[in-house]
This record gives sequence, structure tokens and C-alpha cells, in this order.
Amino acid sequence: MVMHAIKHTIDRGSSVPLYKQIKEILIKEIQAAVGETDRPISTEYELVQRFHVSRAPVRQALKELADEGYVYRERAKGTFPVQELPVRPPGLELGGLVGFLRDQGLDCTSKILSVDRVLSTEKLCAILGLTPSDKVLRISRLIYLTGKPLVWTQTYLNLSEDIKLGKREVEKVDSVFRLLENEQGIYVSRGDHQISASGANSMEAELLGIKIGDPILVIETKLYTRNDRLIGWRRAVHKADEYKFSFTVNR
Repeated sequence: MVMHAIKHTIDRGSSVPLYKQIKEILIKEIQAAVGETDRPISTEYELVQRFHVSRAPVRQALKELADEGYVYRERAKGTFPVQELPVRPPGLELGGLVGFLRDQGLDCTSKILSVDRVLSTEKLCAILGLTPSDKVLRISRLIYLTGKPLVWTQTYLNLSEDIKLGKREVEKVDSVFRLLENEQGIYVSRGDHQISASGANSMEAELLGIKIGDPILVIETKLYTRNDRLIGWRRAVHKADEYKFSFTVNR
């Protein structure tokens, strides 16, 4: 795929590392090449020749593009841009999906369905170490891609009842975690994921616009603060045929 009709070059006098400059150039060209997902981007050798650099910065740029979900690699075929399905990269910050998809040039929005205090279920009691009489803050959000439902998230936070968050307040931000950090000084710094496949129940099917029993991808996340305190749990339900999860395994 030739994606540099408009010639982008690196600035050797810049303090920005070469691999970062190459990565940003390729991101712009991938975003401009809408609909050309069936053809690979330039090969590693072609990029070395184009930018007049060694293989090291090119390899680092391609690695980060893959890690962040802009491209995927197929052995003996090449590196291909991802635009048809949103890809969740392994390094994505908690609550950063909406912003990440927008940065890829995708039309992504979200709607807060509810913000309320609810009694802890048996599962929440087991996960968060609570009792059935304890209440947690529940935030229900529906994320849309090009106007169609993509992900339904329910976030449960074990916060003091003195902390008041309203639906309108949460609606203004893409991430409730950023709101907690800025307004309350509570920094949710880590999430431990468990990923599973399942069939949609009636509520999930209704919200995501699919049929009961259709395949869904479920990501359940334990949420921790900077001092490693378990503060909450989130369940995110994704339409399985419109979502990919990217990760890397090393030997």
C-alpha cells in the first residue's frame, strides 16, 4: 500500500526520537487511507529506504503501531492497517476507550444510562470484600461507534457516600476515572482483566441491538488505586463481531 502521496518526512534536528516521528507519520497516512485495509502498508525495508534510517527505529515504530491497535501483522503476508473493527491495545489506559477510538479517526460517542447507589450483590461482596448491606456507586455507560452500540459498561466503585457524582456530571467526561482524579484526588491506576466469551442475555441484547444468545465478549476488571487498594469492579460487554482485543505474548 502506497500511502505517502503527500510526502511526510522526519526532522533529524528534532528532539523527538526517530521512531516516534515515523510512527506519527504512519498513523496520519493510515487514517487518510480509509477503506484500504486489504493491502499491507510499506514493508520494513521500504520504510528504511524511505526515511533513510536503520531498521531499529522502523521496527520500534511498527511494534508500537501494532500494540496500540493501528495495524496487525500476518506472517509471510505483511503489516495491515486496522480500520474496519476497533482494536483494544494492551496498553490502553483505564477508561480510555472512547478517546482512543476518536484518536484513530473513528466516530465514537457515549451515553450515561444511570448513576446510582446500589446494594452489593453476592458477586460484588465476594470481589470487593463487602457485606450485602454495603452500597456501591454504579455507573452504567453505553459506548457507540458510528451511531451503533458497541460496548455496555457497568462500573461499581466502593466510595464514601460523601462523594456525590451525578449523571450530568459524569456525562461531560469520557472517563469517570479522570473525573475522580481531578475532582476527588482518587487515582485509579491499575486494572486486572479477565476476558471471556458468552451469550447475550435479554438486557445485554436490548442495549447492544443484538439477539438473545448472540456471542459477546465480556471483560471483567478489578480496579485498584495507586496504593494498591481494591476500589471497584467493572463489567464491559462488547459485541463480539465488532470488536478485537490486541495483546502480545513474549517468549
